[in-house]
Amino acid sequence: MTVDTPVQLTYAVTWREISDGLRIQLRHSPVGRWCFRVLWTLGALLGFVIVANLLTRGLDAVGMGVWRFFLIACLLMVAFRWLTALALLGYARHLGEHRVTVDVSGIRTVTERHTNETGWKFYGRCVEGPRVFVLLTPDVWGAGVMVLPKRGLDAPQDADRLRELIGAHLVSVRLGKGPNWVPHRVSR
Repeated sequence: MTVDTPVQLTYAVTWREISDGLRIQLRHSPVGRWCFRVLWTLGALLGFVIVANLLTRGLDAVGMGVWRFFLIACLLMVAFRWLTALALLGYARHLGEHRVTVDVSGIRTVTERHTNETGWKFYGRCVEGPRVFVLLTPDVWGAGVMVLPKRGLDAPQDADRLRELIGAHLVSVRLGKGPNWVPHRVSR
């Protein structure tokens, strides 16, 4: 397999792929990891306060306001990524079917309403999940995200060629299982 051969993807974006991309972005950007830890710490602290209050004063000591606050906080932690993915899905559906070409010069995306070319220097790393490849910018927020669904590939061997192309230009991390994937970086 050669890195010189371009890889084509054709797909209509789904909510699940966007949600997976956002989850990966949060776990692999420094600010996302920090926010995730802060939210879980606050949730654990609130849970500890409620349990301690229940154990010392009984069930009647915790008012309905505290229970509602705890329930809303838990729901928001879960629903935030889902709602963001739903909003981005509306934008992606507006663009229509995506035809993406990945080659040595970068990534070219053509939709019914938009054309974009991005060079490899824009992205700093790639994380592969079970369903998607997620390219992230090297900034602390990991704000620039490109989600490439594996189902958009024409053939199974295209996934290997895409891994080679990405691995030749970016730091790559694989979440899925696979014996041949080694994180590496090629100097520029």
